[in-house]
Amino acid sequence: MNNIERFKELINSINRPGVDKLMNFIEKSDFFTAPASTKYHLSCEGGLLQHSLNVYDMLKAKSEQEPFTSKFAKITDENIIVVALLHDLCKTYFYKVSTRNAKNEQTGQWEKVPYYSIDDKVPYGHGEKSVMMIEKYIPLTNEERYSIRWHMGFSEPKEHYSMLSAALKKYPLLLALMEADLEASYLIEDRDDNKPEPPKQEMDFEPCN
Repeated sequence: MNNIERFKELINSINRPGVDKLMNFIEKSDFFTAPASTKYHLSCEGGLLQHSLNVYDMLKAKSEQEPFTSKFAKITDENIIVVALLHDLCKTYFYKVSTRNAKNEQTGQWEKVPYYSIDDKVPYGHGEKSVMMIEKYIPLTNEERYSIRWHMGFSEPKEHYSMLSAALKKYPLLLALMEADLEASYLIEDRDDNKPEPPKQEMDFEPCN
């Protein structure tokens, strides 16, 4: 199953009015082809889709481990799907392909090369923009709403820290989503693809009995 098929299957498992309209918007947008960033993680075609699925996988794994298992008594698979796959919906129609001059190291010639730049057509913030866009189509629970709104964590402006801290105390899903987002970005993803899995190390000694 490719990334688009997997994403659609997960989204279509959400049992809420408007899911069909949400999926129709996503399919008509650049969500499946957009990068996840301009130059940091998954700055490549399809990067946003890959990142969203990576965050889902990380968040799903967290939900099955302590301390989150006991904190997630009322959190469903649907909640996890919603916040993980849609937290960066704000990045649709956000990037554009531009060109710049760069020196070809092999030929020594200067060439025009493509790169991603930001062209924010809906300047409404980040997490709050995702919430606004999602709720045009489907309703969100309070925990989903706060989790998506504050998922950028302490990269928010310092004057927002008190509100962020208050939200973290109320909603464990927010903390888990923040962590899953960071782990996917820094541990799983490279600039052009997911990082290869490290080779398993062979034991070069006999274990003690």
